[in-house]
Amino acid sequence: MKLKGKHVILSLVLLVFGFLVTFSYQQAKTNSRVIQLSNQEWERDYFYREQLISLEEKNKQLRSELDNKRQEIQTIENMLGNQQSVIGEYVQIKKDLQMVTGELPVKGEGIEVTLSDADYIPSEENVNQYIVHDRHVQLVINELYSAGAQAIAINGQRIYKDSFISCVGPVISVDGNPYPAPFTISAIGDTEVLDISLHLTNGVIDLLVGDNIEVEVENKDTIEMNARIS
Repeated sequence: MKLKGKHVILSLVLLVFGFLVTFSYQQAKTNSRVIQLSNQEWERDYFYREQLISLEEKNKQLRSELDNKRQEIQTIENMLGNQQSVIGEYVQIKKDLQMVTGELPVKGEGIEVTLSDADYIPSEENVNQYIVHDRHVQLVINELYSAGAQAIAINGQRIYKDSFISCVGPVISVDGNPYPAPFTISAIGDTEVLDISLHLTNGVIDLLVGDNIEVEVENKDTIEMNARIS
């Protein structure tokens, strides 16, 4: 039988097509190998994954606990800070009270008020009207305390809450110790406030001058007073 040209072409096409199919099958067979894990390898991989998940959860829990502890520490620090502030205030109050009662020495700025008998006393007048009396000294002391004086002394002797001042003839007795005129009253405190308080119109100094008392006021940068001797 004689082959025609179209049969030859068809045969060639089928031959090439068959070759391509065979080649593709071989390539697919070679490249499509499935990697299979053994049971032991699979179990090991699963164990490591579970361990990793467990560690991540533990880390998350620890971070949360750490944040809570930090907040607790901050709260405690704030409380301690407030307590230290309150304790500091109490300590200062205690020191202030001890200074007032004379249990501690005191030093600071202040003022000195010197009261002197009148230089000129008319012969026909009563001499008692021209000399310093205990009430004059007490008047100055009361005004200074009202103006915020922390500590006061008369002629260097410190005054306490239970101190007693009285006239004994021509002298003034302070807790039993006699002092002649002039009397220097020292006060530790705000110098400006103390000075203004004494110089108020119709105030202490005006009253003293009206009683023929000579008054001298001097501001001091530093005044020292000792603690009370038990």
